[in-house]
Amino acid sequence: MKRLIAVLCAALMLLAAGAASAAVPVTTYRVGYTPTPGFFTRAQDGSCHGSGYAYLEELSLYAGCRFDYVELPLGQEFDRLRAGEVDILVGGSGTPFSDLLYSHHDIARPALELSLSDNAQRDLADTPRIAYFAKIHTEQALRASLARFFPDGDYTLVPFQSLPAMDDAAAAGEVDAITNDAFHPHPGTQPAGRLRLLASHLTYAPGNAALCEQLDRAIDEMLTVTPNLRPLLEQQTGRDRAPLFLTPEEKAYLAAHNHFTALASPQQMPYSYFDGGRHRGIIHDVIAQIERDLGITFEVRETPTDTAMFEQLANGEADVLVEFYFDFSWARQHGVYVTNPYLSTAYVIIRRRGQSLPDAPRVAAQRSRNVTRQYIEQVYPAEQISYFDTDAQCLAAVNDGRADLALVKSTTANAQLYNGLFYRLMAETNVVFSHGTSLAVSDRLDPIFVRILNKEIAHLDPVAVQSAINEETSAASDKSPLASLLYRYPQESFLVVTALFLLLLAAVILTLYVRRSHLAAITRLAYHESVTDLCNERWLEQVLPDAIHAEGAALKGGRLYLAGICVHQLDYLRATFALNLLAKSFADISRRAHATFPWFKNYAISTDHTRLTVLCALPERMTPEAAAAAISSHFSSVPLGDVVTRVLYHMSFLPITRQNMTNVSQLLGESIASLNYAREHNLPFVLFDQAMHDRFLWNRHLDELAPKAFARQEFAVWYQPKYDLATKKLVGAEALVRWQCPELGLLTPGRFIDYFERIGLATRLDYYILGHVARFLEDRLRRQLPVVPISVNQSALHLSEGDYLKKMKETADAYLLPRGLIDLELTETSFIDFKTKETRTNARHIIDELKAYGYTTSMDDFCTGYSSIAMLQSLPMDTMKIDRSILLAAERDPRAAAILESVIQLGRSLGMHVLTEGIETPEQEALLRRLGCTYGQGYLYAKPMPQEDFERFLETHLN
Repeated sequence: MKRLIAVLCAALMLLAAGAASAAVPVTTYRVGYTPTPGFFTRAQDGSCHGSGYAYLEELSLYAGCRFDYVELPLGQEFDRLRAGEVDILVGGSGTPFSDLLYSHHDIARPALELSLSDNAQRDLADTPRIAYFAKIHTEQALRASLARFFPDGDYTLVPFQSLPAMDDAAAAGEVDAITNDAFHPHPGTQPAGRLRLLASHLTYAPGNAALCEQLDRAIDEMLTVTPNLRPLLEQQTGRDRAPLFLTPEEKAYLAAHNHFTALASPQQMPYSYFDGGRHRGIIHDVIAQIERDLGITFEVRETPTDTAMFEQLANGEADVLVEFYFDFSWARQHGVYVTNPYLSTAYVIIRRRGQSLPDAPRVAAQRSRNVTRQYIEQVYPAEQISYFDTDAQCLAAVNDGRADLALVKSTTANAQLYNGLFYRLMAETNVVFSHGTSLAVSDRLDPIFVRILNKEIAHLDPVAVQSAINEETSAASDKSPLASLLYRYPQESFLVVTALFLLLLAAVILTLYVRRSHLAAITRLAYHESVTDLCNERWLEQVLPDAIHAEGAALKGGRLYLAGICVHQLDYLRATFALNLLAKSFADISRRAHATFPWFKNYAISTDHTRLTVLCALPERMTPEAAAAAISSHFSSVPLGDVVTRVLYHMSFLPITRQNMTNVSQLLGESIASLNYAREHNLPFVLFDQAMHDRFLWNRHLDELAPKAFARQEFAVWYQPKYDLATKKLVGAEALVRWQCPELGLLTPGRFIDYFERIGLATRLDYYILGHVARFLEDRLRRQLPVVPISVNQSALHLSEGDYLKKMKETADAYLLPRGLIDLELTETSFIDFKTKETRTNARHIIDELKAYGYTTSMDDFCTGYSSIAMLQSLPMDTMKIDRSILLAAERDPRAAAILESVIQLGRSLGMHVLTEGIETPEQEALLRRLGCTYGQGYLYAKPMPQEDFERFLETHLN
């Protein structure tokens, strides 16, 4: 029972004590404020923020009171305090009012700013009108603050008794600038510069001395516990950057000194490094912003070590160090002025991965680094410290076990580890030391430059600086070598590498499959002809060596041949039947022959479907002639569509011997050459012999030498005179070509012209000769020497050229020779369409155009073509040049003489000059005179001669 009573008594005593404590009153004071970004603001949800608000809340804990916050209109806050609407005013600044009470500690130091109106009529350099709020600022104090920026007093102060009136004046352009404390920016204005710092105190109404003393005591106690409370709170809530406002003296200095040489230490990616000789990194980005803001340039040079950097500065080789420890003693030791910090630099420990530090760790320290002096040498004994010149050397020492730890900047740690391939090392996350990073200015420069830089550093946007740090750090991470990524992310790297390997393996398998398929397709395209589906000559060249070896018995017995087969009158068949139909019929013949004749072995078709090349292993006692006859007989009738047509063939057989079997390409070439010979001479069968072999080798020589001949100008123009048969007077000449070949000697046209016609070089040779003749005639006319018309041969290939007339006109325009001085000799076969045996449809147009350009034309080799008489009717030629073969026939046969006489009379009746070539005897000359021929050309009068001899001939026969 006693115990129960005791418990009840204790419970009653506790309840009484709780009631007593709950009854203790807590005084609440009303605090008036005007909204100030960063200092005191209220959000929409009613919560308050800012360094001023945090200061008062901290103060309430020491004062034992509560604060309620009342928002007041700007400009009326002091009147509301006097009226008793609030007990305390926070945020006031300016000239103290004598009737009000102020705390003996300032709670903030806002700047007095000069702000330029958006509607200003004048700028600050043109006697601006400056407004101020006269209730809190005096003219005398303002003039003292403005004196540094306006030393000549070239401005006008305009006082205002109310802030709304001052704002209206600024908006209307009645004033150009206003003064205001940084806590209270005015709408329609932009800060231009800071004039001085103001003190902001807690302000009390008259008669509130007791409250003032109570809170002062609480402030003393609070600041004793937390001396750096105000900057701590300002740092937490943030501060706006200062506007950049330079005095006239500072502007003049920068105008006279706008380029500075600066030094930076290298190999600190992303903090400060050099790439291709150009400064890069976080420090560079900050320096670049300073350059833009101040209109100056820094030429930043690389130094190998910090020691070298200080030596160059001391020797006067530089003006500024872009990264310097913020320490005035350190600055004095190195003969520099130091600016305020623009960065905070932290250091972390680097050690070997997986190993704990020993009790007495060996430390790798960099010489001439302040962190060595301020931290390492203070914490570690001298015998544990080893000194190096660069961070990389320090890390290498830790990596190979010469040291246990090193200190590097936290921003550079990862980049230095991975770029230096120090994968055994790791960076701890704890910061062990930090300092401010400043600019160091040589004490040879004016200290005004340091003051300017301090203004600029205060003006730097902290957000922009932090963005530069983030961007450079991210960029440095992106530049890490692949090996570092593999080391940092082993599991992810294994998965990625495995996936890449599988993808690569799949790609290789797919590539091999596709390549095999494509190779098969390409091989078929390369070795098969699509229209006929037969193997082509490239395939035959590949398989021929093995095929020859397989027919060893036939080779030994002299019965192995390479045959060529083509159809007779192919041009006629092409004009009559579709080309694809001809090709497929030719392919069908080859397949049937292969099935019919056991000796008809490997075969291939040419790309133009006109030629078969066949390896034939003939049986004993079968000759090549018999094999050719068997093919012709068996396949004499060929179905072409619904029509069965009789077909004749040209065939050539090339013996294969042990001497020629190894040169497959020569075998194929000689086979084609022998078949071409059969076609050109209209022979059904040709057996390749030594003469053909020699001709083939000759053409091979021409293949090699012809391109060089044009480049080396080996072709010479010779001239054969033409004359009047009756008077023996010189009337003209024909230009003939001679090839002065160093390898083959002097070649006449008969040795190479036919070959040039076959391979298409004849047209190039014609233009070559035409150019020489035109220059020859032009030169003689320029020297006022006599000339005669000269004829130049034209190949039939010209009529197939799309730009023949264009080139002939260009030549005529280039030399401007008298009309008719160059005669063009064209054979009558040039104008024949072999499909129709009629004159080409464009022949008349070509002759008319050539004559319009100033050329005359001759029909060469008359009476040797298809339809000479018909062409006389359709083509207006100037000269008829009768072929020598008609003259030789007329000497022996009266009928031929009668024909020749008729031809001569026909030409004369058509108004043409008639000339006969090849006159070699007086009897031939007399015959032609008797038959009425006017002109002649031949050895009887003059042989072809070089140009020098022809010029002497001209002098002799024309003078």
